[in-house]
Amino acid sequence: MILDALLAFLHFTAILILASALRAQIGAATLRALARADLLYGISSGVVIATGLARLFYGAKGYVFYTGSPVFWLKLALFLALGLLSIPPTLRFIRWRRALTSDPAFAPAETELAATRRLVFIELHLLTLIPLAAVFMARGL
Repeated sequence: MILDALLAFLHFTAILILASALRAQIGAATLRALARADLLYGISSGVVIATGLARLFYGAKGYVFYTGSPVFWLKLALFLALGLLSIPPTLRFIRWRRALTSDPAFAPAETELAATRRLVFIELHLLTLIPLAAVFMARGL
């Protein structure tokens, strides 16, 4: 059972690492794409919350199964941490997009890029822990 859970976790982690390996040079098109991607991230986070609540109250396992599991609370804490960590990058993406509208030659400072990249990578690493918690919780561990 633990082996199966770890294999599922490694599979999800590999997919996330693959996605995070995509990098681009920061230019006008990339800044616009970052703003769109961040909007999609926000919308999908809302969908994750809505579907999670639906599973909590209407799913087959029921409210008691989830709320009685410490791993469930760990998943919620990780998701909350992701949300909080995503605020500074979102604010920067909005500011950068506005600056780009005013000045087509705008480019963010390298220190801001590095700080934003660091936060996004922390988010990606925390995100990999949520499927691990999910597979353990699903198997009653």
